[in-house]
Amino acid sequence: KAKKAAAVQAKKIVPKTKKKEVSVKDLILKKFDTWKPEKVFTVDPDEKYQKGFAAPPFVSGEEEEIKRIKELLLKKFDLAEIKAAVEKAAAEKAAVEKAAAEKAAEPEVSVTYGPPDDGDTTVSDPMEKAMKYLVAAFVVLVAFIIGSSMINKNKYYINATDGALEIWQGRFAPMGEELLITLPGVEHPETIKDVYSKTDVFPLIFNYYVAKADTLLEVPGMPDFEGIKTYLNRALPYAATPDLSEAAYVRLNNIDLMILLYKADVAAGKATISDLEDAKGYLTEAARLDLDDLQIDLVSQKIDAVDDLIADLKAKEAEANTPAPPSE
Repeated sequence: KAKKAAAVQAKKIVPKTKKKEVSVKDLILKKFDTWKPEKVFTVDPDEKYQKGFAAPPFVSGEEEEIKRIKELLLKKFDLAEIKAAVEKAAAEKAAVEKAAAEKAAEPEVSVTYGPPDDGDTTVSDPMEKAMKYLVAAFVVLVAFIIGSSMINKNKYYINATDGALEIWQGRFAPMGEELLITLPGVEHPETIKDVYSKTDVFPLIFNYYVAKADTLLEVPGMPDFEGIKTYLNRALPYAATPDLSEAAYVRLNNIDLMILLYKADVAAGKATISDLEDAKGYLTEAARLDLDDLQIDLVSQKIDAVDDLIADLKAKEAEANTPAPPSE
């Protein structure tokens, strides 16, 4: 152990030698010896291959192509011919430029020609064609909008709300609808559809107004003739068939007859000549209505009766105005 400790201590005491650092400059400038092999490697030639070796052809392909290429390669060029060709091209270019200059110096002459006698003289203008196509497209679009609007106008829809029947009509537009009328107390039709036609809807409205007119006729006392006429006139635009329209006109005619007869009776009841003449005027107006045979006879009888009353009153007035004879 003592020996080992002494050896370790001796080893620690030995100073280390420092290596000299090599600078980058020395490395760059340092010269190295050229390496040479001890024996240069060479390939032994193949004598058999060299004896049978032949160079490949310069051009390969078809015989005509080979011949053409050989002629091009062996062709001799004459510098004098090349120079002459260059001079000829320059002379032609100068002649063309001279002719162009002379033409530019000449005064311009305008020549106008009239249109040919026969044939189409119209000129196709792209802008005019485009405008025509645009106008045609616009007309087609307008026709489409009007057609779809008319179709939508003939569509009707029915909704039942709060004991009333709402009838909606399509707008005069490609889409949309608006409320046409509300009919209180009218029941929904048995046939339920998504879209209804005029023949489905108009009878509902017509019958509603006719029923309202009938209700006024059933009121005790003097009927409200003006109210009845109002309802009948409202029903007329919704008469979907000629029979319904005729029935409404007959009712209106009868109402007018009843009103005139009533006025004539009231005037005749006053028993004066002027009132009787008014009564006759009402009866004459009633005679101009579209009456059946029974109604014509009734009006004629009333006119005759009024005439008799007027004659009696005039006779009585004349008798009353006649002075009495003098007494003896």
